[in-house]
Amino acid sequence: MSQLQVTQVRIDGIEDVHRSLIGLPDATCVALGSTTPQGSVVHASIGELSLRAGQLSAEIRTRAGIDADNISFSMKLPSAATLFCFRSGKDILPGDVCRLARGDDCDYRFAGQMRNAVISLSTDLLLRHGGEDALRGDRALWEQGPLFRAPQQTRDHIATSVSRIIAHLSQPECQVSGQALPQLQADLIEPFLWGMLMDEPGPRERHGLSSAAIVRKVEDWMDGSSPETIQIGDLCRALHVSRRTLHRAFAVTLGMGPLRYLTRRRLTAVRTELRRCDSVAITVTDIATKYGFWQLGRFARQYRQLFGEKPSETRGRAS
Repeated sequence: MSQLQVTQVRIDGIEDVHRSLIGLPDATCVALGSTTPQGSVVHASIGELSLRAGQLSAEIRTRAGIDADNISFSMKLPSAATLFCFRSGKDILPGDVCRLARGDDCDYRFAGQMRNAVISLSTDLLLRHGGEDALRGDRALWEQGPLFRAPQQTRDHIATSVSRIIAHLSQPECQVSGQALPQLQADLIEPFLWGMLMDEPGPRERHGLSSAAIVRKVEDWMDGSSPETIQIGDLCRALHVSRRTLHRAFAVTLGMGPLRYLTRRRLTAVRTELRRCDSVAITVTDIATKYGFWQLGRFARQYRQLFGEKPSETRGRAS
């Protein structure tokens, strides 16, 4: 996977909106108010995934046709702005997920202080992360409709998750490398997938396994894989279960979702390596990033909450 690349661009007029925020050179942008659009955009690329996240104060109408092979998903982040989607005929709420693929129209009106995020990725990457849910009958998940609206609690959670990642990537000193890169990529894709998958009831499962049996099968499969390489899509595909079923099984049996459980397994793997490490040349950061932790401050907090001590304290005793 190529390195993380991040750039930040200022928006200081209507001409900057379609170039920097929307990312479509042929977009039509019409000012609906007298206020000059002002804001900023963060552009990030991680392998086959790109992110465009912006904050903008404006009142404008935008429209453009999509003529690209990659599939994009946009999400309005928590903000007081109004955003109306002409394709769906609805006001977009924070946490809603909108699909933009070849043949679609990027067709919106927004006003106020708006924050949004757009990810673009290849079909292959989406299929890998979508797992068992990527295809439903004879249509792909993203072909089910232009707008996906999960329950409010889910929308609040995924919008917060995306906002947290953007805030980290916006820091000038942000650096992510090694095994932490695919984990960052997955952390960006997952909220959009959840927003889509929770839009409607999942299909009837093809088996009658109990929640406990599903979790045991998951753990058996995990035991044969490195924790830093496991993603939710891998579990769904390998065990032929939907994300809804997987989440329900973990919530019933362990009191937490599969993502949180995966994080705890990775934290445990870090602790095991910290306790065994006898080389002063290997740092806590080296081990944390090896297991996919790209936000080191958050990693340290999670580690201390789980084990009651700092990673450096565990490392110090090992030395």
